[in-house]
Amino acid sequence: MLLLLWPLAAFGGRGAATAIPFSVSCILLALVLRFPLAVPRHGSFRALDLPLLGIALLTVVQAVPAPRAIVDVVSPHDAAVRGALSLDPSAAPAWLPLSIDGQATVWAALVAIGAIALFFAARTVLTSGGVRQTVRGISAIGLVVSGVAIAQAATAGRKIYWFFPTEYEGPLPFGPFVNRNHFATWTIMAAPVCLGYILARAGKAKASHAESANPRTRLARLADGRALWLTVAGAAMIGALLLSLSRSGIVSLAGATIASALLLRPRTSSGRGWWLAAALIVTVGLGVSRADLPALADRFTRSGSSVENRVRIWRDTLPVVRDFWLTGTGVGTYRTAMLYYQRSERVVQFNQAHNHYLQATAEGGVVLLALIACASVALARLVRQRMVTDTSGYYWIRAGAATGLLAVALQSLWETGLVMPANAGLAAVLAAVAVHERPPAEKSIFRD
Repeated sequence: MLLLLWPLAAFGGRGAATAIPFSVSCILLALVLRFPLAVPRHGSFRALDLPLLGIALLTVVQAVPAPRAIVDVVSPHDAAVRGALSLDPSAAPAWLPLSIDGQATVWAALVAIGAIALFFAARTVLTSGGVRQTVRGISAIGLVVSGVAIAQAATAGRKIYWFFPTEYEGPLPFGPFVNRNHFATWTIMAAPVCLGYILARAGKAKASHAESANPRTRLARLADGRALWLTVAGAAMIGALLLSLSRSGIVSLAGATIASALLLRPRTSSGRGWWLAAALIVTVGLGVSRADLPALADRFTRSGSSVENRVRIWRDTLPVVRDFWLTGTGVGTYRTAMLYYQRSERVVQFNQAHNHYLQATAEGGVVLLALIACASVALARLVRQRMVTDTSGYYWIRAGAATGLLAVALQSLWETGLVMPANAGLAAVLAAVAVHERPPAEKSIFRD
């Protein structure tokens, strides 16, 4: 849990001083667990692991200097962009990286590799147990961070933790994040897995009804202390999400929840659907009670200007994709590339594409986009396979993790929240929760 809490508390891992130690720790953990040695023996994971390792390799290749002749062949427009951005355009080193900003790519590569390593490590650890403890840890962190975010929004103004001022104009920071949409990215992943755990516990409580006909005993089992604080945690996260006024987060979570509910109908038709509906009503109802509904309604009614701004950003990004279509400008270099390619009014510099798939294509070309597509398809297939074969209460935890991943995939059409180490780390852990293998002896029960 420390690997998730540390970058989250430190402004989402925004600074290199936090992101680099986080990534190095994840890489060392994966090496200690000897995960790379186990890759060939895990046939069911190979289709997912290979593209993930390919992504890691690509980010390294982009940062490693190569002969200029090779760079000119792979990226014919590199010289023009690099010359325009250089203080000494006449300088022509014999060796240079494919990335137009090697330092930015090193930082971004470490974050990407760290998140991939954390996924490998978490998957290895969860195979031996600890799924419930992991989800409880995520829920507890979500409860604390959401409580702080709600209090901070009411009293701190433009300061994070009531002390650290932000250097950017525009929307107020929210929780530990400078960008409220990045806070929403974390929340829309954490809230569904918390709800999944509540449903798993509800199934256990329902199964215990036969043990006692006493209504008071039934009620006590359904409303025990752990179920109550988990419900409060889920409600706090939903309330903080609504209070953040992040339209992309709210719409993405709603869309993912509806899609998951439709896909899970076979499992909810036997009565569990009532638990799902009740859990959603309680958590969302408590969350809405903390929201500023007039401000939220105003945000959605003024969405037209936001669409126009994003279309302008996407239009200026397309030439980057066209000129660096094969291997991109280098991960983490979008902001640098837009110093050259931005044609819209420069009152505000474009530092993100507001579409993670478009930004990934600009920074990594069709190679990175193809690797991401292969990894996404393999992950979806593996999640489906695990959920089809899992007949225990862990099914609902997997469903919650999958819903959180679907929500962030939808939000990535509008934002780039996964560039933050805290969000990338949580996504890695949720992916491990969704696809990990469990020992055969534990597959038919849900112990608490």
